[in-house]
Amino acid sequence: MRDFLIGNGPLVVGVLLLIEAAVLVCLLKEHKRAKAPMALCMALVTAGLLFDGAVILLGRFLPEGLLKVLSMGRYLFHGLCMPLLLMISVYALGLKGTAIKVFWSVAALLMVLGAVAGLMTKLNVVDFAGFLRCTGSDATPKWADSYLSILSVAMVIPLILVGFWLMIKKKGPFLFLSGLFMFAFSALGPATGNIDLIFLIGMIGEALMVLFFLLHAKKAAKKA
Repeated sequence: MRDFLIGNGPLVVGVLLLIEAAVLVCLLKEHKRAKAPMALCMALVTAGLLFDGAVILLGRFLPEGLLKVLSMGRYLFHGLCMPLLLMISVYALGLKGTAIKVFWSVAALLMVLGAVAGLMTKLNVVDFAGFLRCTGSDATPKWADSYLSILSVAMVIPLILVGFWLMIKKKGPFLFLSGLFMFAFSALGPATGNIDLIFLIGMIGEALMVLFFLLHAKKAAKKA
């Protein structure tokens, strides 16, 4: 699998981006049809991942200056989009009124901190597995690097917990699977000794996550 990913990385990412683009269109249609804020949050997360993957895929063809600017956008959108996973879980629970306002306040704070952490990330250009991309360097403030790393894991946990609860209540397994696959593929790189491929393996988990987002949104809309 390692040799396949290294030798066919751009092809794999291209396929994943096509999947994410199709999911994004469907989620936007779902939001337009049902006026569901959960579907909109899912669409925003998908759009952020699509941008992230596009910059990684096209990095080799971009001037270094533009690559760094767009890569800074990747880290910015990462910090802004990850807290939306919390709101997806909240909407999936069917919470309303004051509870929604409280969770949006928490999410907004997390988003501000994520945006600051993203903008404070110092970049290195790395050439590996067919990609020319920017990664965080050792010059990045430790709190910013730690915050973004923790945010990536912490925001997936509510998806798994809420999804498991919904599955028990026979409301479908899709939200649970979205969080589970995202978490599993994020851990797969380090667990298999392929930490240098974590970005690529993680993108597979991201595509599966948004695909199950769409399935959950459609199921939720039918029951609404």
